[in-house]
Amino acid sequence: MLDLEVVPESSLGKEQWEFTLGMPLAQAVAILQKHCRIIKNVQVLYSEQSPLTHDLILNLTQDGIKLLFDAFNQRPKVIEVYDLTKVKLKYCGVHFNSQAMAPTIEQIDQSFGATHPGVSIQVQGLLF
Repeated sequence: MLDLEVVPESSLGKEQWEFTLGMPLAQAVAILQKHCRIIKNVQVLYSEQSPLTHDLILNLTQDGIKLLFDAFNQRPKVIEVYDLTKVKLKYCGVHFNSQAMAPTIEQIDQSFGATHPGVSIQVQGLLF
C-alpha cells in the first residue's frame, strides 16, 4: 500500500517521487517505470478515434488513483484518489485516512482546514 503526501492543488507523492499537476506525461510514465515494483497494475486509457479531444488517463488500479491528462498538451489536470482503502494519505506528515475507515468531513476539515464554513447537505443518500 502506498503511503503518500498530499499537497493540495499541487501534487501527490513520496520523497522519492511525486505526481504534480502540469508535469509532462513522459515524466509520469518514467516514474511509473522506475517504481514498477511498488506501483503495479497501471491502465492507460485513451480514445483511439479522437486522441486529441478526449483525456488520457493513467489508472493506478492497485492504488485507487487516476491521473487525468489533458488530451492536447498531455499534462495532468486532475489527480483523483477514488479508493481510499487502497492508499494511505497524509498532509503535513499527519495521516488522515486508514485502510479500515474512510475519513469524515470533520477529519478532512481538521487536516486541511475549512476554506469556508461547512454546511452538510444530504440528497438521496449523498452527503455534501
